[in-house]
Amino acid sequence: MRINYGAGSNRRVGIASLFLAAAFLLVHALPFNSLTLKAEKRVNEKADPANTPAEILRDPKILPTEVERIRQAILQAATSGNIDAMRVPVEMNEIPPVIAAEKTGDPIAYWRKISGDGEGREILAVLIQLFRSGFVRQGQGTNEELYIWPYFAETPLDQLTPAQEVELLTLVPPERFKAMKQAGKYDHYRIGITHDGRWHYFTTSVD
Repeated sequence: MRINYGAGSNRRVGIASLFLAAAFLLVHALPFNSLTLKAEKRVNEKADPANTPAEILRDPKILPTEVERIRQAILQAATSGNIDAMRVPVEMNEIPPVIAAEKTGDPIAYWRKISGDGEGREILAVLIQLFRSGFVRQGQGTNEELYIWPYFAETPLDQLTPAQEVELLTLVPPERFKAMKQAGKYDHYRIGITHDGRWHYFTTSVD
């Protein structure tokens, strides 16, 4: 008996081949950051809450309204290029944020003084970079709920993936990165905002 593989069969084979090719391209064309997010999601899902750091979050849409309000105010001031614009988010608080271990007086004058460029623009750049990273949430559902950028501040550095190490290197130079890994602790700038939108701190240490 002779089997006839007609045009219909050829079309089915062709469609199947196109489908497989499209699937291959879709999988292998995924953005690098998307793969990083999936890896973090798997780690977060398998995490033992008693022995692991807080979940790494990246979507600002989950932030409470008041937290997002102050975050946007800080970003707007930072992207202006003028350190004096930071007075707006600073004065949105009843109490200014903690910005150093010692008393500093006027935050704007202090930032201008410690900034490498002398105009405070380095500080503005740091703020923008911090908000580009993931964040963590501490004390969820309590009066002490706090949102912290970057997540490295609450993540053991010996648990970072290669992609996360690259992300950390966008915040600090290689020498600082090596020193942090040896010490096992992130010691660069971090931002803390309470659940009700109070800018709690912007400093290199909260000890």
